[in-house]
Amino acid sequence: MRAALWRHLGWRGLTLGGLGVLWITYGIGLIITDRPGLVAAAAPILRVMCLEAWGGVWIACGAAGVVTAVLRPGRDLVGFAGAAGPPLIWGLAYTAAAATGAYEVAWASVPLFAAILLLVVIVAVLTGGRTRACACEGVSRGH
Repeated sequence: MRAALWRHLGWRGLTLGGLGVLWITYGIGLIITDRPGLVAAAAPILRVMCLEAWGGVWIACGAAGVVTAVLRPGRDLVGFAGAAGPPLIWGLAYTAAAATGAYEVAWASVPLFAAILLLVVIVAVLTGGRTRACACEGVSRGH
């Protein structure tokens, strides 16, 4: 059963599902915790929406990742956008906060957001464009 699940998900599904769960958890954390440093670093995007709404965005993007983890390559674009979107937006916000002096130490978190974004892109590129044979659907590999 585990082998069939792995054949279906592979690295692509594991990445989408794993990041999806992490984004949901992080979004919940944004909603229920008070973190003054984060508020200062995210100030550029908090002018657009409140922190709780951004928590909802992280949760929605995470849910998109979890749901699309089981889809075939090519049908999971929404999941990869959900996996890449929040770190891209927050990385840019932290960069802006550091560059403008609004929160000078925000620069220290930018590499973390960039690394996540880079790894999502790498997994998407390396695992995209192939037909996934799903053992649960009895699909052939096109031979």
